[in-house]
Amino acid sequence: MKRLFSTGIFFMLILAINAQVTLDKRYEYSTSIVKLETLGYKYYVMDVPSSQCKIYNLDHSLFKTISCSVPSNFYLADVKFISENLFDNDAGIELAYTYYKYVPTQSSYYYEYDSKIINEDGSALQTIDGARYIYINQIEDNTYKLFAYCFDYSVFPEIVWTNIYDLPGTPIVSILENETPEIWMNAFPNPASQSVKVAYNLPKNVATGVLHFIDNNGRELEQFIVDNHTGHLALDVSSFKSGIYHYFIEFGNTKTPSKKLVIR
Repeated sequence: MKRLFSTGIFFMLILAINAQVTLDKRYEYSTSIVKLETLGYKYYVMDVPSSQCKIYNLDHSLFKTISCSVPSNFYLADVKFISENLFDNDAGIELAYTYYKYVPTQSSYYYEYDSKIINEDGSALQTIDGARYIYINQIEDNTYKLFAYCFDYSVFPEIVWTNIYDLPGTPIVSILENETPEIWMNAFPNPASQSVKVAYNLPKNVATGVLHFIDNNGRELEQFIVDNHTGHLALDVSSFKSGIYHYFIEFGNTKTPSKKLVIR
């Protein structure tokens, strides 16, 4: 009996030693997870080229696609607060998203930001002009409000204001856990041939970071200091060969997932 027990322990140790991390699924875009009020845990993907939020079951089968309408020349920048009852009391899913565009001027350029809260059919519950960041803050026990931090960069110095919204529902824990400010970044045009604009945001408590630009073999080609005031970076890529490149932002011990840029 003692020998059988020892043999079992031996084989369990062998299995533990041979266990390793294995790839479960690869998504082409930034992917997060949320626990919905009645539907449970879901993956969700921000598909920037299609201006869509795609929601997947835990077995990675597609659950729902929600179109995040953006005006012409705008780009999807962030999707958050996917929920069933936070923004209204119906049975559907709602979410918030932010979008932006690059606006050239005679001597320079600036970015315009706006945000929307929509139902899963795309109908708007709220449009927030100028909103670059949106967060949920607790103001007292069991009371939460939506804060929209808005900017007008068409003038200098920029105009800054904050809109505060009542919420008909209460955020569930998974939404609050995801409230750590995320870094988002997007390069356009993509594909590119001459120049690229990389728009990004850093968490409010981070002053600077480094944007790394690497080739498809992982060799670093350039790095640039980025800060939380400008929010964008212009790159000249006319000297780079046609191919696939990658970029990511690093600050402290944090590094974002890399994103793909195609140069023709």
